[in-house]
Amino acid sequence: MSGMLDGFRVLDLTMWAFCPSAARVLAEWGADVIHIENPNSPDPMRLFAGGTLEPGGAAWMFKHYNRGKRSIALNLASDEGREALYALVKESDVFITSFLPRTRKKLGFDVDDLKKINPKLIYAKGTGAGPLGPENMRGGYDAASWWSRGSLSNAAMQVTNTVNPPGMVGHGDGMSGLVFAGGICAALLKRERSGEAPVVDSSLMGTAAWFNAPAIISSALPGASPFGAFIDRNLSQWSGTNYKTGDSRFIYMSFLGDHQDEFEDLARLLDHEELITDPRFDSTANRMANSPALMAILDDVFATKTLAEWKVILLPSKGVWAPVQTAAEMYDDPQAQANRMVRVPTDEPGTPAIVMPPVMFDEDAGPGNPAPDFGQHTDEILRDLAGYDDARIAELRASRVIA
Repeated sequence: MSGMLDGFRVLDLTMWAFCPSAARVLAEWGADVIHIENPNSPDPMRLFAGGTLEPGGAAWMFKHYNRGKRSIALNLASDEGREALYALVKESDVFITSFLPRTRKKLGFDVDDLKKINPKLIYAKGTGAGPLGPENMRGGYDAASWWSRGSLSNAAMQVTNTVNPPGMVGHGDGMSGLVFAGGICAALLKRERSGEAPVVDSSLMGTAAWFNAPAIISSALPGASPFGAFIDRNLSQWSGTNYKTGDSRFIYMSFLGDHQDEFEDLARLLDHEELITDPRFDSTANRMANSPALMAILDDVFATKTLAEWKVILLPSKGVWAPVQTAAEMYDDPQAQANRMVRVPTDEPGTPAIVMPPVMFDEDAGPGNPAPDFGQHTDEILRDLAGYDDARIAELRASRVIA
């Protein structure tokens, strides 16, 4: 199946993870994405945690966020490097950058610089806290801008009832990049329909606000309890809480709406059909009124078997439930495997698994391609898109404009 973005070219002048993750999503969807790095200062994520510039030696995190791209090493501090960039801009549809305004202006790749060259270019900027306001010149990382400032760390404190902020759960860069990629696609659709090429902005903090919107909104309501504290047994109902299994693991029950047929089905699967006719639990209203008593009974029931046993027993359940899994268990999750969310095994060096963006087209996640080595495609990009011949490429490499 051809990619959704076949025929579109994306210049990816970014570093670390947030903006590169957006470009990776576009690459998985079929765009020709060119990751631009400085010959004298590669993307720091490539060298993260022991990564090297040797073929196949990039850090695993770099490989994750740069799969499917081509790589060019280009020194934009030189006139020759900027000239090459501008030649690529003429042949591209999207330009993504994570650099701040001061650097964009200094090196000549700010919005106005590139729009003069290609008015139909979609210019996309990813920042820590947005392009406006008193801190628009400051950078950001997901642990600071997404997790901490975006209110998610505090929300986790409320849910876990801890005094100190917990370490970041998940990776805000990946989630934010997916949102950013969606905005870029919307801009491309606008351009294709109207000819207008809007500038796209997205931020880590803005993604956190969207992710935690119910808590932010409810915080302004009179008498509202912290949104997300539903795990607290003093605030939750039997139908939305965790139950500990016999091997000290957990199952999360999410029987939203508490439908009668789902409860009766659950009682049969648990081999406790007497709960169906128990007057305390024979209707939604009664179960709600007697939720602590029902939770106590279910606590005892779930403690009789292991998580693995309950997975088999509850598989045909009409209601929604989920094992509280570790990241390692996602390797073997049959749903993750069937839907190619996680692809294992892989023969790519240093890459034990491949995690795909959470969107499929025609139920196909696509085969995907590995991340590029440093400067792997420099020659072919300059030759095919900028029209440089081998002699000119050799000159630029000798002067360290390219690598």
